[in-house]
Amino acid sequence: MALSDKLTDLASRIKELEDAAAATKAKNHAKLEQQREQLNSKMKTQAQSIQSSATKAKGEARSWWTDTTAQFEQQRAKTRAKMDQQKANFKSDRAELDAEDAENYAADMVDWAIYAVDSAQYAVIDAYIARDKADSLTAARG
Repeated sequence: MALSDKLTDLASRIKELEDAAAATKAKNHAKLEQQREQLNSKMKTQAQSIQSSATKAKGEARSWWTDTTAQFEQQRAKTRAKMDQQKANFKSDRAELDAEDAENYAADMVDWAIYAVDSAQYAVIDAYIARDKADSLTAARG
C-alpha cells in the first residue's frame, strides 16, 4: 500500500474513532458493542499483518514492531477477558473498578496513538527528505 493510501486509511480510522467517541456520549450501547466486536476482529488481522510485515523488515525495526504488537495484543486480551468476566459476574463494586481500569487503558491507548501519529508524521517527513536527497544525488550523477 502506498504511503498516501496509508495516510488516507489513517484519516478514515481517526474518523471512526471520533464516531465511536460520539456514540459513547450518546450512550448507544448496542452500536458500541457491535463496533467493539468489529474492531476486535480487525485488530487481530492487523496484528498478524504487522507481525508478518515485520518479519520482512530488517533489524531493530522488526524486533520493535513484533514486540510492541505482541504486547498490545496481550494487554488488549487481558482487558477484554476482564471485561467479559465482569459481564458474567456483574457486581457493582467491582464494576466501578473495572470501568476505571477500562477508561485508564483507553486513555493510555489514545496517548500512545497520539505518539504513533506524531511518529508517523516524522517518518513521512524523514522519508520525503531521504527520497529528495536520493533523487538529487541520482540526478547529479547524471
